[in-house]
Amino acid sequence: MQSIGNKLFIVIIFAVFLLFGADVGQLVDQAMRSHPAIEAQRAAAHQAFEQYREILEFLDPTLYAAGGYGSQLRGLPLSPAGYSRVGSEDSLEAQGGVLVPIAQGAYLSAGGVTRRWFHPNEYRDPFYQHLVGVNLQIPLWRDRGFALLGFRERAALAGYWAVMARLRATAQDVQHAIEQAYITACTARNAYQITQGATKRFERLNTEARELADLKTIPEYQYTETVRDLQNGREDEEIARNAWVVAQVALAAAVGVDEPISELDMTYEEFLEAVADATLPDFSFTAEDALEMRGEPRALRSEREQAQAQYEQTLEEHRDQVALNVGVNWQDDSRRGPFSASYESSRHHWGGEVMVTWTRPLDYTGTNARTAQYQARLRQLDSLLESQRIAIAAELRTAQLRLETARTRLQIVNAGVEAAQQTVAAEQERFRLGEGNSHAVLEAQKNLTATLLRQNAAAAEFLRAMSDYDFACGYPARM
Repeated sequence: MQSIGNKLFIVIIFAVFLLFGADVGQLVDQAMRSHPAIEAQRAAAHQAFEQYREILEFLDPTLYAAGGYGSQLRGLPLSPAGYSRVGSEDSLEAQGGVLVPIAQGAYLSAGGVTRRWFHPNEYRDPFYQHLVGVNLQIPLWRDRGFALLGFRERAALAGYWAVMARLRATAQDVQHAIEQAYITACTARNAYQITQGATKRFERLNTEARELADLKTIPEYQYTETVRDLQNGREDEEIARNAWVVAQVALAAAVGVDEPISELDMTYEEFLEAVADATLPDFSFTAEDALEMRGEPRALRSEREQAQAQYEQTLEEHRDQVALNVGVNWQDDSRRGPFSASYESSRHHWGGEVMVTWTRPLDYTGTNARTAQYQARLRQLDSLLESQRIAIAAELRTAQLRLETARTRLQIVNAGVEAAQQTVAAEQERFRLGEGNSHAVLEAQKNLTATLLRQNAAAAEFLRAMSDYDFACGYPARM
């Protein structure tokens, strides 16, 4: 169980290196080792595995032993479970045995009893008796070959694999949440840096405008305009800073820790390079393929197998009980002592029996109700699987459209960034030469900031769509 889980986590950790690099890989590694949701699912998987093992206690041998003395025996109509009364009046006896279920479908029992009568038939001499025997019971119709045990074992094993599939689903959800939170954190960090750069440009322009206004080169109102936009820029910077801090908290929560994660290895330039170097998938992965990779559909299929086994178990319980019993025993008794043999009560030491028994209930209220219950459960799971297929198909298609749009959008925005940078440089030069005004420079700077933010948002949208597509597929290239 543990090796399967560890293998799953190793391939998930490897997945994020392909798109996001070592930084996210380390965060995912940390989450796979200590995230509370994953730890909880691991514990659930352990419980399910032990429940499967518990089924096998059916094959454990059972030992029995009893001893005591009886006088003036009086039978009671109801006795506690496990109580065995002394077999004979005015006797001291010891008895014991073992019951061994044989995995092929039979019950083997062996046991014996030894008795000492004190005054049998009003004789003064004691009487000793020893009896040992072996019995074999074989179910011939219901539960033949321990079919019921097989169905219970099959259902428990399917339940275990359902929990393991949900462990896989939880790991996929955690990875996806970390990727999305990491992208959000990088985007917020980038936006904060962009607004910081914009504030610095406003400050430089404000300083230049102050100097030119003092020299009467430009009107005073042009300086006032730069002051206004500088304050607006500082406000935008504070908003971006707060978004960056909130993103750190969200990223920490996705990893499963309560300390904000402030250090990100991926710089703004690397963030853009990751998008530029990423190639679009071939989009040949189908919803049916994803159903094989995603944890939740796999869990539903295992639950269906569990319900199918339980349904077949109820059909087996509908059968009549027919069993073959074969037994062999040996008995001796004596008045001369406990270890001597004679034929006091029988002329033969050996005995045996062969018997076929048949039983059936007069009604099947319980089994009929369970049969209907599991039939409804099978229909429910079939509907849930179809719902999963439709949802995953929609996820794949949506992520594909987003990827294609984000790629085109980013190409357009990249061209706009270069043009905005050239416009800012040109307007600043005109302003210094006295050919322009501060308003034109401010507008150019604000356009550059807006374009950089659009570039940042477009890159983030592409990475989010890529992460969503990989998640919808179930990370097929990694598993």
